[in-house]
Amino acid sequence: MRPVEQYPLAIDLDGTLLRIDSLIEMFVVSLLRQPHRALLALLALFSGRASFKKRVFEINLTDVTLYPVHKGFIDYLHEEKRKGRLLHLVTAADQQIADRIAAQLDIFDDHRGSVDGHNLKGRAKLAFLRQRFPDGFAYAGDSSADIPIWREAASIVLVNTSPVVRRSLGAAEDRIEREFPREPAGLRVWLKALRPHQWTKNILVFVPLFLAHKYGDPVAVASAVAAFLCIGLVASGTYVINDLSDLDADRVHPTKRDRALASGRIGAGRALVAAVACIAAGLAGALSVSAAFLVLLVTYLVITFSYSIHLKRVVMLDVVILGALYTLRIMMGTAVIGVALSPWLLMFSLFFFLGFSLAKRYVEIVGTGADKDGDAFIKGRGYKYSDGPLLLAFGVSTSIVAILILSLYIVNEAFPIGAYNHPQWLWLITPIVLLWTMRIWLLCYRGDMHDDPVAFAIRDRTSWGLGVLVMLAFFAATQ
Repeated sequence: MRPVEQYPLAIDLDGTLLRIDSLIEMFVVSLLRQPHRALLALLALFSGRASFKKRVFEINLTDVTLYPVHKGFIDYLHEEKRKGRLLHLVTAADQQIADRIAAQLDIFDDHRGSVDGHNLKGRAKLAFLRQRFPDGFAYAGDSSADIPIWREAASIVLVNTSPVVRRSLGAAEDRIEREFPREPAGLRVWLKALRPHQWTKNILVFVPLFLAHKYGDPVAVASAVAAFLCIGLVASGTYVINDLSDLDADRVHPTKRDRALASGRIGAGRALVAAVACIAAGLAGALSVSAAFLVLLVTYLVITFSYSIHLKRVVMLDVVILGALYTLRIMMGTAVIGVALSPWLLMFSLFFFLGFSLAKRYVEIVGTGADKDGDAFIKGRGYKYSDGPLLLAFGVSTSIVAILILSLYIVNEAFPIGAYNHPQWLWLITPIVLLWTMRIWLLCYRGDMHDDPVAFAIRDRTSWGLGVLVMLAFFAATQ
């Protein structure tokens, strides 16, 4: 019997060479960003799966060359190539994808994919391999569709194979040449994708509860807690949608490339299902809280979707939307406890969070553009790398305006209305917030801020300490 390394190795693409299913990812991203074209592509299924794959590729909005690969398996292929083994990419993906992946990796002696009218999967792939390699072949794959091929292969390479598929090999299991174990997306990976730690931003829903002095009302507190959970579920779903629509930009980002979706640890199809489930649960819960809250939450959802799919690429409008989404959380807080929204609070929050939305964009430019051409555009955004100084100027000035509004509120409303027994304590809040704001912008300017400033503040001990001082000043004013 010939040594296994003398058999040409045929290699599957989706789930084997790549950590993702290219067809599902292309379709999901198209569905999010150009839904009309994606839905029309479904009509091609009447002409067969190969025609559907071709149609989806024609509207593809992702960069095929950035798709995540199984690095350990790629290293193994390079090793086999050095030994002189023939490597052939044989995939059910569209031929044009096979062309691009083969050109990108430059290790294959030949490559073949599905063409219009012929879907190269399962038994169709087996028939092709029999004809192409009459003297025998080895095969690397991952799914149940590959079982008929493995049963006739002279040698087997398993990549990311489930226990169920492995057990289905039967007697063919004795011909396993190499195995690259499955890397399941566990709870920790899913939690990172759903970002429950970002729910802390929804603490803003409790701000009206405190400012209206209703923190002693158990019904109001329960309503605010329910709203917090509903917003969190919807936000988790929209974070996943945002990651799906931003895959290319994340895959070239120095840190975001490790996110669960960008790295391929969670596939686009499963991610979309999880996102829809979270959003549906959040909206159902909102309906049980109040109709007004549901309307605001749906508004939040629509704005977030619009941002994820397109508006994030519109210069300056993107940061205004981010700031408005924070303010909308405060508005939802007023709706669930049934109090009027203070115009002072509305204006302060708009300017305050606009300032830190600008900081977020500034940090992105500073963090990724140190060695870039200033006239080049940031991938997935409408900004140039040279826009950093302008964003810095806008951000600092906007943040200072927010502090000014806070001071005017204390003078023109907090003192006159008599809602505070000792309003003089409120004066401590202004310098504390100013100090925190200046510190954040200093870190941004120095390049020491590597995250969304709001997310940074949630983990920053100094920010928590200053926040406690603000709360103490507030409660001293109410006593």
